[in-house]
Amino acid sequence: MNTVNRHNNLWGFLITLAIIILFSGQALAVDDGARAYWKGWDGINGVSFQHLRLDLQASDSQQFAPGQYVYANSDIEGSIFIGNYARHLTLFNRPSSLLLSVIGGSIDVDVNAKAPSLFVPPGLASTSFSQSSTGFADPSAQLVVNLFGAPPLKANFDLIDYEPTLTLDTAVMLAFPIGEYDKDKLVNLGLNRWYGRVAFPITYHFGAFTPGYRKSLELIPSVWLFSENDDFMGRKLKNDPMWQLEGHLTNDFTPTFWGSLDILYRSGFQSEVDGVEAGEELEMGNLGFTLNYQVDDNFSIKAGFSSNVFGDDNLDTSMVRLQLVYGWHQSFENIKKLQRGH
Repeated sequence: MNTVNRHNNLWGFLITLAIIILFSGQALAVDDGARAYWKGWDGINGVSFQHLRLDLQASDSQQFAPGQYVYANSDIEGSIFIGNYARHLTLFNRPSSLLLSVIGGSIDVDVNAKAPSLFVPPGLASTSFSQSSTGFADPSAQLVVNLFGAPPLKANFDLIDYEPTLTLDTAVMLAFPIGEYDKDKLVNLGLNRWYGRVAFPITYHFGAFTPGYRKSLELIPSVWLFSENDDFMGRKLKNDPMWQLEGHLTNDFTPTFWGSLDILYRSGFQSEVDGVEAGEELEMGNLGFTLNYQVDDNFSIKAGFSSNVFGDDNLDTSMVRLQLVYGWHQSFENIKKLQRGH
């Protein structure tokens, strides 16, 4: 029984480590989140459910980024739900992970009279109007492969002496244009076009890699690419790439409780409607924090808040996140059954 207990403690740590990193926070193009690219044991699975509450006031801003729920000269409220499935695996003999996301919810937008005329839906006599969208957004898939700094993690003994320092990954995300979309509306959850992202997450670990002592500095540079929307209220919408830099400074407060300071900067994404530039380039800089509590070996709760503090002075945004995560590995679950005498 002592041997079983030792294995249980080790594997419990592996599950605890992995489930906090199974899920990025992507709701279209919001962010990934702290510790999203830490490495997990091959074969760990997880499911996640999260709720994002978004409030944006762009009453004197011409920025337009529907993927981030930003509309020119508008007041926006959003309630977004995200369901994820993730699995840690080994590809090309490198630690990797696969993430599948389903997104839904509602978005309500009040547009005032200063909105660019190209953003006014057909048939409206006034440039002031309200619109909403409810349903599913475009689902997405993301593949992450480590390029440097982490060995293959195929067995429990691979993690016994695992002390990461600097790791570099590549992450490729693709969204599928099957979400809720009305061609005659400005406000939609789906974007009616293919889009995706290429990122190169960098993580520097410092402090002992033991629960209660782990720390990290994380930088995630990325670029978002968008195809043409060929039916944007009867017109064609194109966008320049969007450049994004995300950063986190994380720290364990106890073996089961950690937090982070977060920064997110986005720029670019100039809109063009029927060949005419519409609105302004996106420029947003957000600061926030994340808190994560590990309830047990399988279950964790994450909460966070962020708000823009630099970029467009006429844009005021805030986001509240609550996330529930459950992770498991079949071998670990079998050992727990043995302990219970099953």
